[in-house]
Amino acid sequence: MAPEIHMPEPICLIANTDEHLVTNQEALEILSAITQPVVVVAIVGLYRTGKSYLMNKLAGKEKG
Repeated sequence: MAPEIHMPEPICLIANTDEHLVTNQEALEILSAITQPVVVVAIVGLYRTGKSYLMNKLAGKEKG
């Protein structure tokens, strides 16, 4: 089994600057080190409708 990579907090992969989009080198290095399949999840919705709650449940977090 591949080693587990622990991320204590989310890391932004792409940032929107005034002129263009830029990639975060630290995030690219973390992604490059992952040998298992990666799943991208996006949750959208109105203000205070449970988006963070759902993401925490998917991540297996009890608080946060």
